[in-house]
Amino acid sequence: MNALANQYGEGFMPSSSPSPTFGQGQPLPDCLPHGCYPPSQSQAVSALSPNLYRSVCECHAIYGAGYGASLANILGKVSFAVSGNFRICGNNGRSMPLSLHIRFAGARLSGKSEAHLRLNAPVAEAMKGWKKPWLFDNVLPPTLLRKLRAGSVLAMLSMQEGRGHLAGALSRSFQDLSDLYDSNMPSFDRADDDEELAGHALESAILVACVNVQDDAHRKWLESYGQDAMASGYLFRLLMIECDELAIEGAGAQQPELALLNYDDRIIELITSARVKLKSMAADKLPVIDVAPEAEQILRKAKECFRAMSGKALSPRDTIVFSARLCANARRIAGCMHVFEGYEGAVSADTMARAVTIAEYFGACWLATVFPPKPLSAAVQRGRHLLATLVTWVRQSQQSSLSWREADIVALAPNYGWSKAEMKEAMMWMCCAGFAQILPRTENGRRVIKFELNPDLASPQLEQLTHTPIRL
Repeated sequence: MNALANQYGEGFMPSSSPSPTFGQGQPLPDCLPHGCYPPSQSQAVSALSPNLYRSVCECHAIYGAGYGASLANILGKVSFAVSGNFRICGNNGRSMPLSLHIRFAGARLSGKSEAHLRLNAPVAEAMKGWKKPWLFDNVLPPTLLRKLRAGSVLAMLSMQEGRGHLAGALSRSFQDLSDLYDSNMPSFDRADDDEELAGHALESAILVACVNVQDDAHRKWLESYGQDAMASGYLFRLLMIECDELAIEGAGAQQPELALLNYDDRIIELITSARVKLKSMAADKLPVIDVAPEAEQILRKAKECFRAMSGKALSPRDTIVFSARLCANARRIAGCMHVFEGYEGAVSADTMARAVTIAEYFGACWLATVFPPKPLSAAVQRGRHLLATLVTWVRQSQQSSLSWREADIVALAPNYGWSKAEMKEAMMWMCCAGFAQILPRTENGRRVIKFELNPDLASPQLEQLTHTPIRL
């Protein structure tokens, strides 16, 4: 029996696959609303279809690539292989391509290069002899468009270290990238552009983007162009993962490849088929995969979930855009897994549920990347430190009293290297945040000012702030 990958049951652990050991999960981003718990990285990887799941596990175990890098890169390569064979039926009845635009942002030694090189190897092998350029790196927009119009109907923008790409003009050609995301050829900019091609230029082409970049360059790009990218709509189409996961050494030749060899054979088979199809039909005329009604129902529920997930960070209008684009990507991911696994008929509810889990993980990463937590002020940091100290006192001494004389707390300021004013500022933050209160009390007939922790605070809330197990 398949194990549910998250509390909503969208994803399933392939029962025939060994369970990997995942690293510690990152804390929930501050931009998510209270009570929203999106899938973790382990749940997203476990939600992959069985053969893709085993391939990711082998890529990590043998080559040491991080799970985040492996997940992003395998989806990109599979999207390239399947998008030349089929399209998928959209929610409005019109078909859409299976091409994905993915960006993985990782720190040094995150396994970006290992995942890119190994998972791209069968793609390069299958594209040998293809007369038109198909693999693009840090290319200028006019060059890319000229090549696509001239017959590069199946193309991929991919690189293992994309710092130059983020600094180039193509990374911010949002309108052109949005058109190509839908397999539509952008219009000519000027009447005299490419006069030789104007009569027979392609009207549709497939462009898959799977770019690995450094996390610092990615954050700098978002600071400079994030607002424009969001206003254009392209940023909502872009799937992003940013994580600080480290690669491992990997078993190398000591462990034989099994799932990865099957992955190679399937990728080569799909690309060979795509090359034949694209010679006889346009990219927007490929056969269309239907989606089962049960799968459509899962997507409709996911759309509301995606909208609620983004409600804290985005405006009401942008939450609609975010959920619609993420549902479109979930539909494409489901189509990619459906074709790669060789399933017959319409996309099933099981496959769509897996895709929704993966898309929800991408959505949470997108929100955390686009809306990173703001740095805490010095006053807040001192307030949290004081809160953790007081809670630790209570826990270690097992005292029932949660109050101290205000003057006694202020007198501790030199122990932390603070001034009395800074200590009072820390106490003020605790009071404003609802963690404590200052009240007059009568002790032995004398009026004293007491600083008291709030006994009604929930332990999980305190633990998240102080990173200290709380037992008040």
